[in-house]
Order: sequence, then C-alpha cells, then structure tokens
Amino acid sequence: MDENIREETLEGDVLEKEASVEQTAGKEVLTVENLNRLNDAFAKYIFANEDRKLLTMDLVNSFFEFEGTAQITDFTFSDRELDPDRQRGKGVVLDVVGKSSDGTLTNVEIQLQQFDDMDRRTLYYWSQLYNRRLLGGEDYENLNRTVTINILDYRLFKDETWPYYHSCFAVLNTKDVRHALTKDLEIHFVELPKLTSSKMKNARHLERWLRYLSPKTTMEERRRLAMEDAIIHTAMEAEKEFVKDPLYITAYEQRQKDLRDQHARDKFMRKEGEAIGEARGIAKAVNALRKKGKSDAVIAELLDMDIKEVQKIQ
Repeated sequence: MDENIREETLEGDVLEKEASVEQTAGKEVLTVENLNRLNDAFAKYIFANEDRKLLTMDLVNSFFEFEGTAQITDFTFSDRELDPDRQRGKGVVLDVVGKSSDGTLTNVEIQLQQFDDMDRRTLYYWSQLYNRRLLGGEDYENLNRTVTINILDYRLFKDETWPYYHSCFAVLNTKDVRHALTKDLEIHFVELPKLTSSKMKNARHLERWLRYLSPKTTMEERRRLAMEDAIIHTAMEAEKEFVKDPLYITAYEQRQKDLRDQHARDKFMRKEGEAIGEARGIAKAVNALRKKGKSDAVIAELLDMDIKEVQKIQ
C-alpha cells in the first residue's frame, strides 16, 4: 500500500479510538471499533450494493484464486427470490447472486445459524440457480458454471472429517479425481471458527477477507490488513460512512436486537431440553429402584430428592 493510504489509515485510527469511548444517554455509540461485520445490515451495505460491487467481485475472486478456478472480470447483481428460511430471517445474513459476462453465476451467503441438512439445502439452491438458465425449449448448452459460496459462522464438518476452514466440492470421477464430469458445479464452504491464527503478512487474499469479517479479529489486526491490502482498506473506509448514517444505524441496531433475541431463545430451548432429559433420566432411575423393591422413602434418600417429588413420578 502506498504511503498516503498508510497515513490516512493511521490518522483515522486516532479519531476512531476517540469516538469508540463516546456514550449518548447511556447508550453505546456505534463505531468502527465495535461494529459487527456479520450483521445483516452491514454485510448488505458492503457486498450487496451496486456502488461497491468491486468489493463483492474481489471477495468472489478470492475464492476462485484460492481454488485455482477461473476468475470473473465483472459482476452484475441479479434478482433473488427469497425462500421461506430467508423470509423468516433464519440466520442468513447475506444472500447475493451475480452474473459475469463469461456466464458464471455466483451466489454468496453468510450464515450465522446452522441449518439441518445443510448439504442437501445447498444442492437444492444450487440446482435452482442452475435451472434458471433454461427457459422453455432452450438447449442444455445454455447451462453454464454455477457457484455457491457459503461463509459460515459455525462448524459444518467435524474436525476429524475436515479440519480446514475452506472446502470446495465438484462432480468428480471417484476412480480418478482429476477427471471431472463438468465444471458447472462448484460449491464452497468456509467455517470461520476454524480460521486459526497465522501471520497475516503472507496470508492469501481469501484469508485476509475472512479475517476482516471474523468476530475474532481485533481492530489492530484489521488495521494491519488495511495497510497491506488496498481492497480491505476500501472496505474499512466504507465502514466510516456506514456508522455515520442514521438509517443504516437503525437497521443495524434492529438486527443486533434480533440476533440477541434469537440467541436468548436458543439458550432457553437448550436449557428446556436439558431439563426434560434430566427429568426423564430421574424418572427412569426411580422406576428402576421401585422394581428392585425400594420404597419411595428409600429412593428419595438414595437420589437426594424430596419424597413428594418421588411420589409424583409414575
């Protein structure tokens, strides 16, 4: 990065640090210091905006560069019919579809919450994208490369199955994986929790993007990324405009509230499930002791329970 950008970044850091400690009526002011980059409102501001589509294209190409597949030279946003999960806001932060002049159709998703049958879900939505290429009576030759990119804030594969943060799937001959049936199918998964610490100076471009997005990355690390990578610097400059706009701030704060509420509901459901499981285990133990001829009084003493609670169990 040239010296002017480096100076701008360092000067801006001082102002950002000062702003990050401001409080308004007891409410924390949104700044680039405390910004959640996986927030739906922010992710769309950065990656689903025509004015910043170069950032979207660069993110997409970072996956292709990493995997050694053909990169795109342009990106036009396409309409996307929302499925029911997206309409109900079930953890899908970003859902962008774009087409390039070479015919490549790319879908980028950022997901915070795990879906059941994620493998089948991904194939289903990939097939919908692939299928939209053909109108009535058109030839199969009109079908083309279709790519889905899933950036996940959770672990999809067990470490013993796949310990790495990035995986890419295609249709290959099981007798010889160098033999591909077609290059039309390309499915990427990134599991952000698997992104381990490493030297950012020699990091690949994809890893830099992921570190920029990851909640684990500190602001100091992001500043270093911006000084080494001009496109990350551009994204961080856009952040400064985002945190100044009241409309974006309102949308951001509402989404943060939704995320907190969802987290609270999930936590409650887990506790409820644990309580039900524990209750079933206790009931099973009580009935097993009864079959052995133990009285409710003895069972209460053995299980450290109130005898009235034991008597309620049938």
